[in-house]
Amino acid sequence: MDNLENTSEDKGLNFLCNLSDVEVVHSMTQLLLHALATASVDSTTGDMFKSPASVAIGMKTELSGYMSQRSETLVRQSMDGGEDHSDQLTKASSRPTEFLSDLIDEFVTSKRGMLSHVSGLFSSESRLNKIKDFMQKLETDNSWAQDERKATAWAILENIDSKGIFHCPERFDMPDKLAEHTSQCKFRILNCTNDGCVASFCAIHTEKHDAVCPFKLLPCEQLCEQHVMRSEMDKHCGTVCPMKLTNCPFFRIGCETAFPQCSLDNHCSRFLQTHLMYVVKVITRQGDCVNDMDQRLQLLEKVSTY
Repeated sequence: MDNLENTSEDKGLNFLCNLSDVEVVHSMTQLLLHALATASVDSTTGDMFKSPASVAIGMKTELSGYMSQRSETLVRQSMDGGEDHSDQLTKASSRPTEFLSDLIDEFVTSKRGMLSHVSGLFSSESRLNKIKDFMQKLETDNSWAQDERKATAWAILENIDSKGIFHCPERFDMPDKLAEHTSQCKFRILNCTNDGCVASFCAIHTEKHDAVCPFKLLPCEQLCEQHVMRSEMDKHCGTVCPMKLTNCPFFRIGCETAFPQCSLDNHCSRFLQTHLMYVVKVITRQGDCVNDMDQRLQLLEKVSTY
């Protein structure tokens, strides 16, 4: 969608910033496509004269109109002080994808024909597979282009997001003011600056991405002087990190000290005499064992001569 959109509202504020949370809008576009596939399959199940593909175009128009009309009605009724829709409005303004799912459930339920109910396929694996396959066909055939779905999702979001949590409601009287705002809008798209990362996201999600980006350089968790990519941290700490704990080379003969592997030379130098004592003890024990074996052999030789 273009950043410039002329309107005739708000006293000459004819330039609307139509940026929004791309993650939310993308989720909504996927929900809409799934809704179209589901409604098309359910409305034709058991009908030998119709197929999901034969009703998809008309169903798309009906679905778009229903979503827009229901979201507008909800907001209008709440502003007019009519029927209490406080729970729906709370969900709509704070969890728009859940709200859209609820509307979709209403629409899909209304499209289930009598033959579909009789067929008993509504919880079956067969139905789910049909919906999945038809959804893939819709995407492949571009039956409902993503830009169209984005426009529908954005229109719904604009209706229900009264607090501007997921879209930017700002309007301006001059295009240069809009351009200045767009460059700073919290919904502007940013690219990750970590070397090797190709992720893009809304500015409001910068911290969220930064907290999980596998390419971000972090101080070593074992406090060595190196900075390591988040995705390589475990490998670094378990292999080449100078601060990785290692056992003394003389561990098996008595020195049970563990220390950072970068301290090996210092440890061996400090405990040279101790290590020599361990070696002497081992040699002595081995000598005693040899003497004991000699005595046993002599005894066997003596017995064998009788």
